Amino acid sequence: MKELYQTFLNSKGVCIDSRKIRKGEIFFAIKGPNFDANRFAVKAIENGALAAVVDNPKIAGNHPDFFVVADALKTMQQLANHHRKKFEGSVFALTGSNGKTTTKELIKSVLCQKYKVHATGGNYNNLIGLPYTILNSKAGTELMVLEMGANAPGEIAQLCQISEPDIGMITNIGKAHLEGFGTLEGVIRAKSELYDKLAEREGTALVNLAEKYLEANSTKVPNRVFYSSSEQQKNDRELIVQAKLMAHYPEMKVRFKLRDSNQSTEINCQLTGRYNFPNIVSAIATGAFYGLSQEEIAAGIAAFKPFTNRSEIINFRTNSVFLDAYNANPSSMRASIDHFLENFPNPRILILGDMLELGKDSMEEHRQLVRDLQEKNDEYEQLWLVGQEFGKLNVDAPILHFPSAEKVSEELKKQGLENHSILLKGSRGIGLERVIDSK
Repeated sequence: MKELYQTFLNSKGVCIDSRKIRKGEIFFAIKGPNFDANRFAVKAIENGALAAVVDNPKIAGNHPDFFVVADALKTMQQLANHHRKKFEGSVFALTGSNGKTTTKELIKSVLCQKYKVHATGGNYNNLIGLPYTILNSKAGTELMVLEMGANAPGEIAQLCQISEPDIGMITNIGKAHLEGFGTLEGVIRAKSELYDKLAEREGTALVNLAEKYLEANSTKVPNRVFYSSSEQQKNDRELIVQAKLMAHYPEMKVRFKLRDSNQSTEINCQLTGRYNFPNIVSAIATGAFYGLSQEEIAAGIAAFKPFTNRSEIINFRTNSVFLDAYNANPSSMRASIDHFLENFPNPRILILGDMLELGKDSMEEHRQLVRDLQEKNDEYEQLWLVGQEFGKLNVDAPILHFPSAEKVSEELKKQGLENHSILLKGSRGIGLERVIDSK
């Protein structure tokens, strides 16, 4: 490890895709279910890699720029942990069932007003992406903001072992990834692994009192900072921030006041949707914890723009599309639908993709969602369902079912809709954004 770490310090970071290698980086040959990246190690060196970490001795041979290890992924994780131990700044970790990526980006936008921040990019929030993120932090970084995703018990604990966070936050706990966690209780235990690790390190948890399960499950953490995204908060806890949602469509307006301030500040946000209010308050609370002024926090929130299929309003021909198709589970699906029905004008079309990774509860959750929507059928013109899970319900007209996003796109062209409001909401694997790729 000592020799590899010294090579790392002389490098320009790490890479796990030989096609994207930049001169001076270290290539880690991570194996996948359908490929062996060891086969691309020589090519990575030819393309400018400083070194390659491989776990196939036959491929490595006697190449002078190869580090041969037992497991390339575990080695990357160990190297990331070693690098984290050398890091003198603060490590902030967050996880949750809904909103964690938006919250992470909001927190990054806020903290960048005062600190040099390095944060998780894209969906690099797993056992490959998190060590990759740590190892690609730049010199002079003062704060790391690390998003943690998990599909099974124990994964959050592993991510914490690698990153050793000082401060942490769970955005919320709901029915997500039930296929891996089994039950809601399993989700609660898995997400609370972050609290367990913070307790071991005598760290600090930022706790939203408005969200179920968080206060009760964070009691083991020795240092807790409380905030609330509910204006009806009756808890007698002292809050680090007080906030009020003034407007939520088409753009949000939030007024807030920090604990030690006598004056409120109003922010015009570029987000939309009442369900984004907890994400914004979480970012405000994080900024307050790290000592930012109200003005700095407001500037960070105001600068944030929605991205990558999250709460975006898009003009599609003559129609207005609310694109919220980055992911979906029962709670986030209902939040998007409620926002859409409340704020977008008639005629409305709901185009909903499967909620994936719900395990044994999948059929019932999809069936119950459709039942609930049938009771609201006077609030929309059409309901279109997309994917195999919805297909198992054998729905009848006027509800339409499509096997894929491409078939939905074909139907939209066929109907030639004009001046409609269209909701696109579904799990990442359905790819509903493809519906409007071709105008």
